[in-house]
Amino acid sequence: MRLADPTVGEIRISGVPLHLMSRQDRVDHIRMVPQDGFLFGGSVADNVAMGHPNTTDEEVAASFRRLDLQWWVERLPDGLETYVGERGESLSVGERQLVALARAQVGNPGLLILDEATSSVDPETEQALAGALDRLAEGRTTISIAHRLSTAERADVVYVFDQGKIVEFGHHDELVAFGGVYAGLYESWLGNTRV
Repeated sequence: MRLADPTVGEIRISGVPLHLMSRQDRVDHIRMVPQDGFLFGGSVADNVAMGHPNTTDEEVAASFRRLDLQWWVERLPDGLETYVGERGESLSVGERQLVALARAQVGNPGLLILDEATSSVDPETEQALAGALDRLAEGRTTISIAHRLSTAERADVVYVFDQGKIVEFGHHDELVAFGGVYAGLYESWLGNTRV
């Protein structure tokens, strides 16, 4: 557990300093899954391939298989060709997130940013998404921005922000044992999740 701001070194993606990467390289190597995975009017496949115009239907299907989400595709009325409506209106919030995860998987990023990727889903759906998130993050640097501490528990390093500043960082267990800001948040979260 460390209290002071960490010394931040040079940010590298696939060994290349971020400031030396072209805009296109950054687009190619960084993927973000936002809180509300935005979808466009079109099929599930169209939405997964968004931003990657040469993506084949097989690559889209493979992205769901890699995330162990093919069961969800099989339940859709027209599989990958199911029309999702403008902004994904025919899907639940959790289902929109599944499409956003598959989109990120197709991009095969070196750096994955998860911005509150499970915050708008119910706890049961969050649990179903957790496995897919873990598979998506496997083998790549992942920055997860989260208020739900169930997400922080799985992180290698947790950075705790208070009023815009890093006040603590370390592994979940270290932070809980330390008894600082994170430990207080964790205790409060546990109290709210107990039945």
